Amino acid sequence: MMPDQQSATSSPLAIAAIASAGAAVIHAAAAGIHADHVGLSRLFIVLTVAQAAAAVAGFVRGSRFAGAALFAVNATAAIGWLLTRLVGISWIEGLEVAERPQLADTTAAVLAIVAAAAAMAFLIGRAPALPSRAITTAAALAGILVVAGLANATTHDHDHTASQDGVADDGHDHDHTDAPVATDAQAAGAVDAAAHEHTDTAVDAAATPAADDHSDHETATVDPAATWPRPWDPTAPIDFSGVPGVTDDQQARAEQLVIDTMRDLPAFADVTTVPALGFRSIGDASTGFEHYINAGYIGDDKFLDPTAPESLVYAVDGDQRTLVSAMFIANKTPIDDPSLVEFAGPLMQWHVHLNLCWGLGDDGSPVVKGVLEDFGGTCPPGTVNAGGENPMVHVWISPHECGPFAALEGHGAGQADVSADARTDQCAHDDHAAHDDPAATVATKPYDPALPIDLGGVDGVTLQQQAFAENLVAATVRDLPQWADLDAVAAAGFHSIGDAATGHEHFIQWDWIDDDVWLDPDYPESLVFEPQPDGSKKLVSAMFMLPGGYPLDEIPDWGGSLMQWHVHGDLCFTADPVAPQVAGLKAIGTNCRPPLVDGTLAPMIHVWITPHECGPFAALDGIGGGQVPDGEAVLCDHAHGTH
Repeated sequence: MMPDQQSATSSPLAIAAIASAGAAVIHAAAAGIHADHVGLSRLFIVLTVAQAAAAVAGFVRGSRFAGAALFAVNATAAIGWLLTRLVGISWIEGLEVAERPQLADTTAAVLAIVAAAAAMAFLIGRAPALPSRAITTAAALAGILVVAGLANATTHDHDHTASQDGVADDGHDHDHTDAPVATDAQAAGAVDAAAHEHTDTAVDAAATPAADDHSDHETATVDPAATWPRPWDPTAPIDFSGVPGVTDDQQARAEQLVIDTMRDLPAFADVTTVPALGFRSIGDASTGFEHYINAGYIGDDKFLDPTAPESLVYAVDGDQRTLVSAMFIANKTPIDDPSLVEFAGPLMQWHVHLNLCWGLGDDGSPVVKGVLEDFGGTCPPGTVNAGGENPMVHVWISPHECGPFAALEGHGAGQADVSADARTDQCAHDDHAAHDDPAATVATKPYDPALPIDLGGVDGVTLQQQAFAENLVAATVRDLPQWADLDAVAAAGFHSIGDAATGHEHFIQWDWIDDDVWLDPDYPESLVFEPQPDGSKKLVSAMFMLPGGYPLDEIPDWGGSLMQWHVHGDLCFTADPVAPQVAGLKAIGTNCRPPLVDGTLAPMIHVWITPHECGPFAALDGIGGGQVPDGEAVLCDHAHGTH
């Protein structure tokens, strides 16, 4: 018989009504759980009423109108659920970010799909009448699913963190006191916890909201001791509660992101395997932390996904690399975009790097080759300023005194969308002036090319200047040894200036002095060799030169007082057009007597790849020291020299 003539209790409409009623029950529970989001809670109430009303109509009337209502309401619910799992719904608070399916919402979605399918079968008249036993069985199964869904709805994590598939979790963790604890296996890939142990990481219980308090944290009374950031210990319970301005959803997302990162990131612990996955070092190992970036992951559709992190951060100890953090990067996104700012609120601080100068490494991958002191400054020739459009945030899987989302110190901290005092990704130091000026608190270390480069502790040197100097030294230590072979040096067009008798012999590539490549150890204007007792020559330094005639007093203050440039205005050379050699001296400001000729007056600076008593930028002694800017004495950097 036709649909209008079937009994409601024997037609597919009964199945649709049972499934719709079950979904309504779960959505009613969800409305209460999401009371902190008024709009979302009201949406669940509307959906509950609609599914329940359609179910009643299906049971009582069994008409085509009831079938159409059951199909429309439940098909809409199923489509809405699918959208929240794939892309999110930007105009509904609480559903802005795509979420990963969990038991409660998936159960409600399955029941809605069953209801819509059964209603459609009824409407097209393709399904036979069902025995009462089938209806009873369907009701029992629906009841089991509803009970399981209700149990999960009141306990599951409501997470907006991206998963391996690029889709985020769904869940509000309303019992933060039971947050997961990192396992021994998760902690094994972190740096030695004993060296960074913080025994005060536990949060005062008074600062933790009651488990049944779903109001935003900004309206709660906050324990003054529950400040942010807090020292981070991955082996302790994860609890980011009690932070002013952070909602329950933001806290849950931040906690779940850390949980996911600790679980998934150790897959990248072996640094020797990550190049095959597309990761490349940016050449910053001298800072003590080395970043490996996967450019392909920056442009993909995954967000905050520890199975596909845009950057990996390793702690550097000689040749050893220990995975300590992910650095997630958002592709071409404003730093104040709601998808970033609202993800975890004040818990996470996104930042950019507007002061880095990038060039290409040996393999053609981008590497950092310098740091600008002024954000509006100009990078040296051969490098470009880029990357400011890609905000980033760290998530640490190792202990950190400044919290799980801490930025690096100094130039590694980058620039945020808030003032330095308002940043929540750096420690709250009592002495801000000392924090801004490393010379006030940092002890100097002798320069040792075999160790991470640390040129801190010099009064008046900014963090940007220190970073520029350290990066230049690190790049030179890494790349200059390619010129250790004198045959390769000669083949590249270098010629000795004949000064081996001084104890240091300079080989100059005259054509490279006036090119547009500066401070590049792949194209050094001059190489310095030290004659050895056995007659061999040891490469000990680069001597970088700016173009001839460049004013000494107009050189950019790249490295501050760490880097002192000089010229040689007192040397006379042979008139050989290919390989001139030093053959005499003259008074400053005078001309050489023929047949000798004046040399190119180009500013220059040494960068030593061997220890030196006057530091990595030391000039030679005596006449080798050249002439420095007026009013300055030839610098000997005792702070970083070998003693």
